[in-house]
Amino acid sequence: MRQALDQLFDALRKEGILPEAPAGGAAATGESAAGQVYGEAEEALQRGDLDGAKAAFQRVLDRNPRDEGAKRGLVLVEVSRRVRGVDAQGALRDAEAKPDDVQAQLLAADVEAVSGRIDAAFDRLLGAVRRTAGDDRDAVRKHLVELFELLPPDDPRVGKARRSLQAALF
Repeated sequence: MRQALDQLFDALRKEGILPEAPAGGAAATGESAAGQVYGEAEEALQRGDLDGAKAAFQRVLDRNPRDEGAKRGLVLVEVSRRVRGVDAQGALRDAEAKPDDVQAQLLAADVEAVSGRIDAAFDRLLGAVRRTAGDDRDAVRKHLVELFELLPPDDPRVGKARRSLQAALF
């Protein structure tokens, strides 16, 4: 379990979803305090303490409401809540077997996102937007926009997916 979590956090850092926490020992002021809280949040996520991680990210936002990393962290916590206890491989198989099942597609995209496969999550939801209409389409669109928040706004994958979403909608 520990090895799987370490791999997950490495993938999330590589994707830019989880911010880098600086090495310990920094003074608890300014950015170093935020770095320590990021470390607390990561430790809480590793323990499966989503409430603790949420509280840590919220403390960063209380100090600096514009902290994009903490905002991304809160979204990661919410996505992690949705996949907690889910059989990841089963969710992906279910989504493949039921391409028109919106809930299956949303769950599979969440599984892909927390697994560090953000491009696959975006592609899955973009395909669902193209195949759906009405309330289902709106639910998929909103879910996709939420997943965009896992990455920095200037990430080229977000820009590409936003353009694809716009083309799919119009």
